[in-house]
Amino acid sequence: MILINPTDRTFNSWRYYEFSDFILEFSFSIVYATVLFETGIQLTAWLNKWYSWDRRIKSRFVLQFILHIGIVSIGIILFFKIKFPHYFGYDELMLRQTVIISVIFSLLITAVFAAEYFFHKWHDVKLKTLEMEHLTTQAQLDALKLQLDPHFLFNNLSVVTALIEDQPSTAISYVAKLSSIYRYMLMNRTLNVIPLAEELEFIKSYLFLYQIRYGNGINVRIDEIGSAALSSVPPLTLQLLIENAIKHNLFSTESPLNIHIYFRDSQFMVVENNKIPKTNPEPSTNVGLKNIMERYRLLSDQIPLITDENLFFRVEIPLIDPHHSKL
Repeated sequence: MILINPTDRTFNSWRYYEFSDFILEFSFSIVYATVLFETGIQLTAWLNKWYSWDRRIKSRFVLQFILHIGIVSIGIILFFKIKFPHYFGYDELMLRQTVIISVIFSLLITAVFAAEYFFHKWHDVKLKTLEMEHLTTQAQLDALKLQLDPHFLFNNLSVVTALIEDQPSTAISYVAKLSSIYRYMLMNRTLNVIPLAEELEFIKSYLFLYQIRYGNGINVRIDEIGSAALSSVPPLTLQLLIENAIKHNLFSTESPLNIHIYFRDSQFMVVENNKIPKTNPEPSTNVGLKNIMERYRLLSDQIPLITDENLFFRVEIPLIDPHHSKL
């Protein structure tokens, strides 16, 4: 302990040391430093399992600091119970000095592990942000591909042409809704989440196009939003779900596709439709559903719940508090 207690009294005691005493003293110092750091490492690993840093940084720091001091102090006190020759100077003064040094190093070690947590957290958030931007961009590209598809444009232009002759006022509304779809995507292309009310307004414009084309072949019922209005969802979530329902089902005026959008406990938005499977179903890659699931994995602790029964298909979308999302 001479190496960590350089007082005049200790220096004078060196005169009585033999070479083996210096080796022993050096070994004690190495063991002391090893115990300090190894205890911090093992304690951090143990607390990470039972009391992680997430959302309780202050209490975790204090807990780890106190436990570290306690464990090391107990070891030091037990060490000083050993009877060494008097010239080693292992007395009450050295005990107090060693404990004080332990407190200082315990504080520094705990601070290092806290800084390590902040660094890894920052790095994880950065990676998740980049991944989220990629997924959001991919969702927008998928939606744009669908809407810029020649068949999509041709069908909509054909509808407008027919409406201009017979229902000019409806044609004007149709063009206005079509333009609002593109405006919505351009305005929200860089956002991770948007207010639920905006997503619902967008989907009403989007559904207007289909209902003009298919008439009563598609029936959509949207319940009152209520207190869920304060929540958010990833952009284009509803569009991807509705496109999924239209893509995989047959429908007509006699056997319509019924889509019901409602809100459960102000925590979930539920999109449910009856199933009328196509005779020759299109190959499905579930790209839309996978995109939604991946974005929720990054944004929230909850993920959408999919229920696929014989008569209906349901997706429960967790509503996100914009102030407590992961990104």
